[in-house]
Parts: sequence; C-alpha cells; structure tokens
Amino acid sequence: MNGTFSIRPSKDIRTNYAKISELARKAPVAITVNGKEDTVLFSHEAFIEQQMYINELEEKLAVYSHMAQSADDIRLGRVENADDVFAALKEDLEAL
Repeated sequence: MNGTFSIRPSKDIRTNYAKISELARKAPVAITVNGKEDTVLFSHEAFIEQQMYINELEEKLAVYSHMAQSADDIRLGRVENADDVFAALKEDLEAL
C-alpha cells in the first residue's frame, strides 16, 4: 500500500465493485454514506499484514511489561540469590 487514501460513495460498491477492489489493493478506500465516512476497505493482504503487526506489538508490549516489573523488583529489593533458588528447586525435585 502506498499511503494514499481514496474516498468513494457507498453506491460505488454496488455499481463499480471491480474498481473499488482495485483501489483497495493499492490503498485503503473510505466508503461514505450521506457524505460522511462510514467504512474503510483494504485488501485481504493488507488486513493480514496489519493483524500480524498488531500481534507483534502485543508480544513486544508483554515482554516490556515483564521487563518493567523485573526492574521494579530489583529496585525494590525483591530479589533472591540464584544459587539459593536453584538449590531449593533441586531439593524439591529430589524429594519427588
């Protein structure tokens, strides 16, 4: 998609779908009803690309959230010695 935006009346969907579809494969198309923007159409490929991008951002946000929580834990002294933690885990596993 090249970043431009087309605006077309809703009647064009009924009377000229092929042209609207062609435009939507290049850039989003705003469909108007009574002169007001109502719906935006874009290609299936662009939709999938957008969904993948949103999912990627959500995954990054989750990682950043964990990192922020970890930084708070360190700053507030909510930490334990790794050797002690692993020793406790080893004891728990051996007790099984």
